Amino acid sequence: MLSKIEYAGGNESSFGQAAESLRRLAELQISGRHVGRITERLGRERAAQRDRQVVQMQAGQLTPAHPEPPAIAVIHIDAGKVQERQEQAGPGVHQPHWSDTKVACLETYAPKADDRDPQPKPPAVFLDPPSVMRLCQEVSQVRNDPATRPTAPKPQPPAVEQVGRQTRPARLVRTAVATMAPAAAFGQMVSAEATRRGFYQAPGGAIVGDGGNWIGPLGQECFPDWRQILDIVHLVTHLWTAAIAAFAGQPKQAFSFYERLLRAAWSGQTEQVLTGLREQLQRLGPPPANAGADDPRRIVAGTLGYIGQNAHRMDYPQYRREGLPVSSAAVESLVKQFNHRVKGSEKFWLRGGVEAVLQVRAAYLSDDGRAEEFHHRRPRSPAAGRNRHKLVA
Repeated sequence: MLSKIEYAGGNESSFGQAAESLRRLAELQISGRHVGRITERLGRERAAQRDRQVVQMQAGQLTPAHPEPPAIAVIHIDAGKVQERQEQAGPGVHQPHWSDTKVACLETYAPKADDRDPQPKPPAVFLDPPSVMRLCQEVSQVRNDPATRPTAPKPQPPAVEQVGRQTRPARLVRTAVATMAPAAAFGQMVSAEATRRGFYQAPGGAIVGDGGNWIGPLGQECFPDWRQILDIVHLVTHLWTAAIAAFAGQPKQAFSFYERLLRAAWSGQTEQVLTGLREQLQRLGPPPANAGADDPRRIVAGTLGYIGQNAHRMDYPQYRREGLPVSSAAVESLVKQFNHRVKGSEKFWLRGGVEAVLQVRAAYLSDDGRAEEFHHRRPRSPAAGRNRHKLVA
């Protein structure tokens, strides 16, 4: 019964909805508050188990769960958003604020049969202006403060996930890591999960993420010998934004410039991308110190800096030949699945509560049966409340 309560509490949109589902489907009369207490208690136990694995890894005592390592191991990393409220402030919501969740999607793939590039030409979605505009809008909504985002429903299916289906090999097994902890602690959690799954013994491994200033250092510290891949979708949005800025009011010239940059980036000719942006910046002139965020000179210069910093993560033809994904759509989708439970305009969490629920959600979003195994291995608790003196059969 605890397993059913935890499943409902971690996967329904709220504890109240979980209680209603339990009442209708399991004929269990339980309050939403009680569902929350049980779910968070089990989530804290799962977090403690995770933290013990980190300690074991750091001591060199954590071994892979399976003797055979995966052929290709990939870790997608991204961040989401959740609303918190002030601790120990009494009833009600006090000092609400947005905070980051950090999410890792650990996937394995089957080995490639040959070393040919399976997709030498860019996906059609990258060459269709309306689709590229949708991509840019979706990525922009993720970057911006959620409180300022438009409330209009987004078109379905999301363009980012459409790109993921086209640019990602078929996965074998997925597991998830999520936390509110800082990047350094998160990196240790991801490293422990990778150790447990034998990722460090895989002949091919990669970290996929956007150009966030915390993802690169995390990958270099915890996975120093792995491929570091810049998410192609974020690159596309930067190229599109720079082209529109460089040729403001000239849509044909802007798209032509964007297409030239895109094809060069897709084929691994990063220096051609940098050269094209330098030429436009020279034509426009350097941005002044007081240039606004929408100043074309600032936008082009920013894109030039972004690509220069991530050039070592843009060898896309080689990644595709090795059977590696070039899009982080896998973790983008996973973040949305976490958001379904923890993010909402009327959800304001205490940090301990949301951390616990993230662990429950991560367990049920993993493909390896850990959600159920936890309950099989967990010692049974003594009876509590009115039944504490009764014999339990």
